[in-house]
Amino acid sequence: MSNGLSLSLADISSLQALAPLWECLDKRGGGSFFTAWPWVGTWLALLPPDIPVQLLRLDRGETCCGAAVVARRDTRRLGIIASRGLHINVTGDSDFDALTIEHNGFAGLAPDDRAAWAVLTEWFASEAADADELSIPGITYEFAGDTPLLRSVNTVPAYRVDLSRLRASDGKIGSILSANARQQLRRAMRAFEAIGPLALEPALSVPQAHLFFDGLKRLHMRSWTRRRRRHGFASPFVERFHRALIEREFAGGHVELLRFTAGGREFGYLYNLHRNGRIYSYQSGFDDEDHRLRPGYVAHALAIERHAACGAADYDFMAGSNRLKESFATDRYAMRWYTIQKPLLRFKAEQAARSAKARLLRSFGGRV
Repeated sequence: MSNGLSLSLADISSLQALAPLWECLDKRGGGSFFTAWPWVGTWLALLPPDIPVQLLRLDRGETCCGAAVVARRDTRRLGIIASRGLHINVTGDSDFDALTIEHNGFAGLAPDDRAAWAVLTEWFASEAADADELSIPGITYEFAGDTPLLRSVNTVPAYRVDLSRLRASDGKIGSILSANARQQLRRAMRAFEAIGPLALEPALSVPQAHLFFDGLKRLHMRSWTRRRRRHGFASPFVERFHRALIEREFAGGHVELLRFTAGGREFGYLYNLHRNGRIYSYQSGFDDEDHRLRPGYVAHALAIERHAACGAADYDFMAGSNRLKESFATDRYAMRWYTIQKPLLRFKAEQAARSAKARLLRSFGGRV
């Protein structure tokens, strides 16, 4: 295959056998938290045995230089469109994939490693993959160029803060904000200071981390339910996974829970993941019923300054737009959810139908 690289599938005999290979790849430093063993090992340990997963191994010669987990799932959309699907580092089952992986890719390689993605699509196009649809969620890489394969993509804006820019000034987040955003942040901080002294307290032990996670879950569910939106704990697997991740990885510094208080009263929690100097802002919960207060603004501002002072490289808000991310971020990038298909007639017809529906929606202002 391309660049002397080759891909192969292998059964996973046990997690104990897989862990040394994965941890060796992690030491290369290229992958994100979501492709490193803390995340992948915890995920695999909790998946039920009836979900078939295999190791997708990327080799250069006889040396493994990258790895991913592949799940097979056959589906029939609308009762008509049959698909033999492969899913990269997810299962294809929404209950388990509610974890919402981002910065997806191969362990040991940068998420946007061009050669690895080229080999993957070449391998999928061959008979070796034994599948006709490939799902690659949450990647920063953009596939380009002519190919007979069909591609559909959902692109979502994502945001991060370059913490070196804070350190180059006074270490305060105001140095990277617009005048309007600085004014809003000062107003929000004054509102909380009127209640009492502000504090951003890290959990210092596994039991305390679980207590903070309890608080986060409670506030998160209350806020999202009040706004009649689906919250992040709708799937029971989500909490099981993160409780296990806290148990396994808190002591190693890969997991962080922060509690934001004013005058001793809790107003919010942040749940962050750490790898190679990047802080992934993964989940949060805030007491946001009082619209005069903006706990998210203040808590994230304090967390950003905290991590800048500790020498972290960036604070990654990841995918999804809101005013807070847009105000604080120094960089905007794209996260993509790809479906790649063999050029089969049923998939071409499906894509044509989706395109026609999208045109109708645009014509009628989304009221179809």
